[in-house]
Amino acid sequence: MRLVYSVLPALAAAGALAAVLVVPPLLDAAVPTRETAVAAGTHVTLTATGVGAIHAGPNPDNGVRFAVPAAMQQVATGDQSTTVLRSTSDNQRLAIQVVDGITDFDTAAPRLLLPLRAGGEQVDFDGGVVDAGNFQGLTCVLPDLTGGVCAVAYSGDVAVTVTVAGTTPEAGRNLINAVLQSAQAVQA
Repeated sequence: MRLVYSVLPALAAAGALAAVLVVPPLLDAAVPTRETAVAAGTHVTLTATGVGAIHAGPNPDNGVRFAVPAAMQQVATGDQSTTVLRSTSDNQRLAIQVVDGITDFDTAAPRLLLPLRAGGEQVDFDGGVVDAGNFQGLTCVLPDLTGGVCAVAYSGDVAVTVTVAGTTPEAGRNLINAVLQSAQAVQA
């Protein structure tokens, strides 16, 4: 009987210790972190989803690959067609979304802004154009966001929407150009 009274507390203590030492690393492995550090120059690949991402034709590209222009934190989105990055040196936030199956960019461009509008953002084309790397398109503004600028651009039948907010419009345009300069449509 005495052995039972001394073994049970020892087992309870061992179980508590195991819960403290073993369970947190298992949870960390199972649950992704909210933000991940990304070094400047790191390549990120996004894959378009949905009907437009299915190819049977001559252009198999269904994603975009770009280099992160500065040290940033990548925010988990749970969406393989979208990434959100936050600058580690200032208050800039960068979001990139890719879609596939664009056959008429002039018709598609206003539709590429619909997700922003559905999210409650005011967004308007400002009459500017962007031509960086392999991507060409139109620029836009997000007047309700500090330094809010954006662009919708395409290469082949892949299009991206790039938004920046947080500092000045000029700094945002520079960030958009840096992303598009390094971007290329890819088979993801």
